[in-house]
Amino acid sequence: MILLIISLNFIFSQLSPFDEINFSVPDQNTINKKIDSEYIKPNISSRDNAVILLTGYWPPTNEMIRHFSQDEDLNPNGWQGENWENRGYDIISYFPEFSNPDCSNCGQGFGDLEVDYQDTSEDFWPIFNDHRPIAAITFSRGYMDQSWELEFNAYNRFNWINDFTSPFQPTPSPPDSDESAMFERNSNLPINEIINAIDNMSIGLNPYVDINGDPGGYVSEFMAYHGTWYRDLNYTGDDKCLTAGHIHVGGYIDTEIAIQATNETVRTLIDYLDQFTYISGDANLDETIDVLDLVVIMNFILGNNELSNIQTYASDINEDQIINIQDIILLINIILNN
Repeated sequence: MILLIISLNFIFSQLSPFDEINFSVPDQNTINKKIDSEYIKPNISSRDNAVILLTGYWPPTNEMIRHFSQDEDLNPNGWQGENWENRGYDIISYFPEFSNPDCSNCGQGFGDLEVDYQDTSEDFWPIFNDHRPIAAITFSRGYMDQSWELEFNAYNRFNWINDFTSPFQPTPSPPDSDESAMFERNSNLPINEIINAIDNMSIGLNPYVDINGDPGGYVSEFMAYHGTWYRDLNYTGDDKCLTAGHIHVGGYIDTEIAIQATNETVRTLIDYLDQFTYISGDANLDETIDVLDLVVIMNFILGNNELSNIQTYASDINEDQIINIQDIILLINIILNN
């Protein structure tokens, strides 16, 4: 207590009520994105583990995530995603089926998330609202090659390429009535890390990011927009979705190779998500909230030290994206209550 009193006298002698640091944490690609995340508890929802959702469309994207399906008819070998690789996350997948699993002109398909605007939207929201994922990757088939193309942009389009069944276009169109036509949402997957991970596997794939283009104006982009739309609607609250994005998968990629690349992509995503596990107020990340955390925050406000991304989140106790004396007051209350 004596140490706390001495520290408080020093802190308040140094700080003005107007001292503050504004911050906007950049994502892994140095593109400014706000990822509002507090201490991520193991129980993100009613499940024991946080959920990562994967979706697919045309082969190989349905086949490569089949082992993560909980549907016994789609995955008779059994769900492999529970506490996957003992990482503390449940990996769950949804995808349509096709009469010919090796199809080139695959059509709409049948089952969940058919290649159809209405069916995709009608299936998407119940699936995502039920599982409340902490992260999501939507996959679809891209060029007929060996590419692993991470899409950065998705747009709230007014005009789309027709699908297979009337009314052929999304209803409504644009699908997101809360935003203007061509409103842009972006992937915040760990893009560079995924590219490096796939490249380092040396399995013949060509991983890259499409930073300035778009996912094509078809049902793939419709799904890409939905994934990032869900994330943006749920980046705060008890069941946060921290990251989402779309990957176009080359149509000539062998299924077994695609499965390997999918698993490595998910591993890389989990490594990224693990950065966001922290205790609000634990500025020095020693899993104890005490006067040492006060000193770290004070020195940051005074410009005497820098904080890592995770320290920044832990220090912004009132989650207003400003670290100032208000956070110090809240931290003092936490210490005194403890």
